Amino acid sequence: MFRRIKLSQFSVFSQNYTTKVELDASLKENFDAKVYKPRKHPGTTRIKLAAIPPDIQKAIKIILDDSNANSLYQDSLKLGNYLRSRLLPPEEGDIDKKAAKIYDSVSKRVYSKITKELTQQEQEDVNKKIKTSVFNILKKNIYSWANIAYDKSTSLQYLMVRAAPDYAILLRVLDEIKKKYPDYKPRSFFDFGSGVGTGTWAVNTFWQNEIYEYFCVDTSPAMHDLARLILCHGKENLEMPLKGYFQRQFLPASTDLKYNIVLSAFSLFELPNMKSRLETIQKLWNKTEDFLVVIENGSNSGFQIVNEAREFVLNLPEGKNNGYAFSPCPNDSVCPRYLEHKTPCNFLMKYETLPYIAKDVQAEIFSYVILKKGKRPVDDPQWPRIVRAPIVRSGHTICRLCTKHGELKEMIFSKGKYDQTTYRCARSSNWGDSLPIRDCENLKSI
Repeated sequence: MFRRIKLSQFSVFSQNYTTKVELDASLKENFDAKVYKPRKHPGTTRIKLAAIPPDIQKAIKIILDDSNANSLYQDSLKLGNYLRSRLLPPEEGDIDKKAAKIYDSVSKRVYSKITKELTQQEQEDVNKKIKTSVFNILKKNIYSWANIAYDKSTSLQYLMVRAAPDYAILLRVLDEIKKKYPDYKPRSFFDFGSGVGTGTWAVNTFWQNEIYEYFCVDTSPAMHDLARLILCHGKENLEMPLKGYFQRQFLPASTDLKYNIVLSAFSLFELPNMKSRLETIQKLWNKTEDFLVVIENGSNSGFQIVNEAREFVLNLPEGKNNGYAFSPCPNDSVCPRYLEHKTPCNFLMKYETLPYIAKDVQAEIFSYVILKKGKRPVDDPQWPRIVRAPIVRSGHTICRLCTKHGELKEMIFSKGKYDQTTYRCARSSNWGDSLPIRDCENLKSI
């Protein structure tokens, strides 16, 4: 299903001290005229810390006070830890292969100890013991996956522990669209796995006066009730202030309706296998008018889900609603981390916790992809993305980049070999930023 690359073309970071780059020429005049400062160059992430809007915080406080949520706090922490450490459900074929391997091993061990010829009954007894042993070993070694049933209590726990980081991450990701297309005006929004409504809060931060339809899908009625109550400022009898707001438990069967922005955030983990995840991505892509946004936690498993979605859409047959990787990838090649399971492509976002719990600044790791309908514009600069925290040293900075050629590069920007603007842009950049540079193929190697 997914594209393949030769292992020889892949490494965690291919050290490249002999390639010189220069600042994007289209930005030079703006830097010279002080329109841009190197520490706030166009590739920097604008949202570095986020907090839930005050009106939403106030509504959450009312709801948690009315629900006596203090008693749920410890359980909410356990839920948060479970969600971060969650693994993917095992595929049926993988279990069968593992069972066959274990059966082989146990059979050899058991039969090597038998020195006499067995009767038919003895043979059946031995096979029964082998199967029991295999089953017990599988129970210990196979991840016991189950989707989470979000009742009222569990939904409140999720609100307490996940609303703040989820909202901050959504704000950070959606700002990629706002930054590149400041005049973009989406008219509709589709949220798959809408939960407590963080997707709606985030899109309203940027486009509240533009969006006329919010279509929220979540299998949990308790989550829907909670999301509506928050939008109603925590008051059950208040009329819904947000017009065009719809909730459903399942994906609609109709394929005719399309939405400008389609979101799946922290939701695909609830599906039982890769087949169902890809079927869902296909449905969501079919409903996408402009942007499909997929976000998961930054673990190996979360990154695998995001990369599945990316590869699936980018590998659709020609003419079948084709698109390209809008962000964070500067290319449509196979993700150079796809085979490197120990190093997922992830990013970090800081957020303020709910003051109701304990006012604090924390950070969350996440993986994401924004897929855009259509073909990549010919004037897309495809600046390289910084995929790990830069290493800043005296007189030089080391940046680890994913480039438009689908390669991972480690580049040293030093005072002696680069002009001041390029050097300062690299030195002031952070993990997740794009560097506004282009390869200089005509320059001599350094």
